[in-house]
Amino acid sequence: MTQAYLSDHVSVAPRYQRSIRIDADFGQADPLSGYVLQGSARDALTTTLRLATNGQGAFTWTGPYGGGKSSLALALASYSLGRGPAYREAKQLLGDVPEVADVFGRAPKDWLCVPVSGRRGNPVADLREAVASAIAGEPGHARTKRSRMEAADGRDIVERLQREVEARPKGGVLVVVDELGKYLEGAADHAVDIHFFQDLAEAANRSEGRLIVVGVLHQAFERYADRLGQSVQDEWRKVQGRFADVPIITAVDEVIELVGRAVTTERSHPQSHQIAAIVASEIAERRPGVPKDLAERLDDCWPLNPAAAALLGPITRRRFSQNERSLFGFLASAEPSGFTEFLQRTTLASGRTFGPAELWDYLQVNLEPAIMASPDGHRWAQAAEAIARAGRDGTHLRLQIAKTVAVIDLFSNGSGLAASSRTIAASLGHSDADVEEQLADLVKISALVYRRHLGAYAIYAGSDFDIEGEIEARIAERGRLEIASLNDLASLQPILAKRHYAEYGTPRWFDAQIGELAPQGLGPKDVRVSAGAAGKFLLLLPGIDVDPGQAEASLIEVSRTEHRHGLPVIVGLASNSADIRKTAIELEAARDVRNESPELAGDAAARREIDARIAHLSAQLEGLLREGFERAHWFDTGKPLDLQSLSYGLSQAASDIARRTFRQAPIVHSELINRRRPSSNSNAALRALLHAIVVGRGEQHFGIKGYPAEKGLAVTVLERAGLYVRQGERWDFVPPGETSTFAPLWSLTDGLLEAGEQVGVADIYRAWGEPPYGVQQGVMPLLLVTYLFSRRHSTAIYAKEAFQPAISDLVMDLLLQDPDHIALRSVPTDAANAVALKEFAAVASEFVEEAPSEEPLEIAQALVQFAYSLPNWSRKAQATLSKQAIDVRRLLLDADDPYQLLFVDIPEALEASGEGTAPALRTVLSELDHAYPDMIEDLKTRMLEGLKHRDAGNLSELVERAKRIAGHGGDDLKLRGFITRLAEFDGSTESMAEICGLVMGKPVTTWHDLEPSRAGMQLSEYAYRFRRVELFGDSDQQPTQTAVMVMAGVGSTERSVVRRAQIATEAQKRLGPLLDEIGKTLDAAQLEPDMVLAVIAELAQRYIEDDGERDVTVPISAEKEA
Repeated sequence: MTQAYLSDHVSVAPRYQRSIRIDADFGQADPLSGYVLQGSARDALTTTLRLATNGQGAFTWTGPYGGGKSSLALALASYSLGRGPAYREAKQLLGDVPEVADVFGRAPKDWLCVPVSGRRGNPVADLREAVASAIAGEPGHARTKRSRMEAADGRDIVERLQREVEARPKGGVLVVVDELGKYLEGAADHAVDIHFFQDLAEAANRSEGRLIVVGVLHQAFERYADRLGQSVQDEWRKVQGRFADVPIITAVDEVIELVGRAVTTERSHPQSHQIAAIVASEIAERRPGVPKDLAERLDDCWPLNPAAAALLGPITRRRFSQNERSLFGFLASAEPSGFTEFLQRTTLASGRTFGPAELWDYLQVNLEPAIMASPDGHRWAQAAEAIARAGRDGTHLRLQIAKTVAVIDLFSNGSGLAASSRTIAASLGHSDADVEEQLADLVKISALVYRRHLGAYAIYAGSDFDIEGEIEARIAERGRLEIASLNDLASLQPILAKRHYAEYGTPRWFDAQIGELAPQGLGPKDVRVSAGAAGKFLLLLPGIDVDPGQAEASLIEVSRTEHRHGLPVIVGLASNSADIRKTAIELEAARDVRNESPELAGDAAARREIDARIAHLSAQLEGLLREGFERAHWFDTGKPLDLQSLSYGLSQAASDIARRTFRQAPIVHSELINRRRPSSNSNAALRALLHAIVVGRGEQHFGIKGYPAEKGLAVTVLERAGLYVRQGERWDFVPPGETSTFAPLWSLTDGLLEAGEQVGVADIYRAWGEPPYGVQQGVMPLLLVTYLFSRRHSTAIYAKEAFQPAISDLVMDLLLQDPDHIALRSVPTDAANAVALKEFAAVASEFVEEAPSEEPLEIAQALVQFAYSLPNWSRKAQATLSKQAIDVRRLLLDADDPYQLLFVDIPEALEASGEGTAPALRTVLSELDHAYPDMIEDLKTRMLEGLKHRDAGNLSELVERAKRIAGHGGDDLKLRGFITRLAEFDGSTESMAEICGLVMGKPVTTWHDLEPSRAGMQLSEYAYRFRRVELFGDSDQQPTQTAVMVMAGVGSTERSVVRRAQIATEAQKRLGPLLDEIGKTLDAAQLEPDMVLAVIAELAQRYIEDDGERDVTVPISAEKEA
């Protein structure tokens, strides 16, 4: 009769015998058939898509081989198709993950998926072809065209993906790069440029979740750069920082379930049920919280022994196991001593299973060199030596026991499995008595050691240090455990209000702390809530002075205590307090032994033993505390909390308490700034948005182009919340509606300001941050700016105690950097002065760009803005202005109270009242407005007179004069500059101000009252020098003009005139014919010379007047002496 082998009845399901290749399997339903969305994969997908809805676009999924990352990526890619069998298969898998529909819609119709399978090649070329192929495979015409210029850095690919996103207003683009690590390996070998991935990630992160890039890795991003230089590693970190890394680490129990699905058989195996139950109970004893059906999952792995099945997960996560090796590779490969060979060589009747001993043989034959090169190498060598000792003169059972203990001791970390005598017996199919006899012999020959605190055996590493005795001695010395020490040992993590975060967008957490219930109640430290926390869960251990029967009554009384800032402190009584104290005392003693025993310095084995003991006790204490928190009787303000329901845990309780405590909190779904301390990048985005608001208010997205982070903030925080909406042709800020979650915050702020006194922004922030609002610090500046714009008609702003006419960049910067210097004040409307306000508004509108409304605050802001916009000289001048102008200017620059300014101060300064106030104000404002240009115009007139240029409306002749002598002026650099500016002079106020600043040696903006008169003299001086250069030139330039001077006196009037003139040499030549004609007339008259002189003198008196100027023909030396 032919013997039946296990291979005849047991097989590995076909789905698990092939790996996913995303580019080849995309669009097909079969590769997804049988795939199970494990909890770890679901969490990773949920995290990814939540981040995508908040603006993050680039991700890496990192996890060991065989963890289902590629299958998850294929499922997500298939869902994006929105049609076909592959989509329907993916929808069955992912349809109950709400975030999938949030991002892609219930039935995606406008998403482009680009699947890429990595290789050690050029990712730029591969992605370019993948994008083109994906677009070509879509129905209808292509929405974008391939760039004619293919950039080596892949810029054309990024730009095309962005164009595809813009062409899909109701969808987007999903890029999935499986085996991304192979491209990174190529980059590490300098075959490709890593910065392409940075450009791709930045484009995705600016797309508001409409370009999603997912890269699949088998190890951490930075591990690929381990062998590169420090500077290159720093560059890689910058690239890595653009991607949000989401780990996909399959839990031990999930691995067991996957193995059970992969190994299929039609044979029943009732004999394995008891073994699975034993191993499951051993695991549950050491790892609380295991699934209730763990025994069934282990049994489904037959003919894998339950102990071996529990070890596969930890082993496949080891570094030596990550070289292209996965869980399913082990199950399906035909390697020596592997699972497939075991099935082929083991008869069905033998009853054998593939246990830990067989797993040791497999690892030794196939992976020992890799293990020896890994961090596990030293312990592997010790185990191999111990097994060799066990094999000398030992039985086969003794050798199998040693192998079983070795592989469990080495690789059970995190599984809960320990090499107890029950587990060993269940693994080998022998009786407990036989196994315990061999175990005793192995301990005698120092092959194994028994660890009492674990109740399990381990490989003997060689040590004479009495750890047990030392720990017991320390426990005796310590006696009673201090609660403060227990909190230090516990390192409790905060309790997150996850559901509250999903609903409100605000991350809130509750402190978790351990205290002692004493007869006198709680101390200040017990009820103190840490900064940023929403409250506290305080787990109390009954003190030795507390009557156990009265403990709960005392707890109820304690829970009614008032708490700081109204933050809740939830108190609970631990039901396992004795176990917590015992374990904590032992842990503290073990730590003392580790830190205070000099003998350990030269005893590596003892150090490993005590470290393992500490790790075990830490895990045990963590489990006891978790159990204590979960099973405690909790009370909130004297009322019990029912946490015993399976669907109701501490996180949900935290969410309920947070919702009650912060019942008027606004909903703000922005992970960038809705936090207590945003990152530097988030703060940069907030700063950019606030400055964009200053210049872009009135436009959608404030005129922000592209997809930067600040645009995402504008959309998610303001536009979607209805705080910034379209009104006609413009967008504007509006107060929240009555049903808006922001309405209570606006109402609170209105109430803080209603008294009409200045209120510091820091005080407003403090009120916002306390219950029942609980606004996070990161979002406060943006919400305050929104409030100010929505209440701009009635809220005045003060920066460093100075009234601000508008919300400027200065105000924005102070809000971000130093809000203590900003204060607000309410300015209500005034119907009683409506006529006066209308007149004031009309006057103000003549002097500012944007006409104010007929509200006192806006009118005051407009007038103050006018005053601050005056040129600096106009804000300082005294002598040239009227007293009323000076007084009104001072009032505007020092304005504080709009009412006081408009209806008291200005009328008093103008000495006007009633209907005469507005016209008088108009006159004064006009005087201020024209003071500076009038002053500059006066100086221009004086300069032109000095230059002998009489047509101020036509400056071309003057400009030509200056151009003829440009570059000359000797060593006088200021004179040369004067000539240069005249050659470009256009008569404008700005052009004239430049010349004035030059001749005075300081800008006009710094002038005071005396400067204009001094400038007039300087301008006359430089005009005189200008004309001198025209007359005499300099060392290498001929004169361009000729000087003429006439001095004449005739008759008894004793009147004489002196007149000087400059005539261009070209113009002088044109006078020749006239001179000839005059000369002929005088010749014909045949006059005596004296008579000729009399005629000329008489004509001079008739046609010219004395100019009173000094003679430009005075020698240069004389000028310098003067």
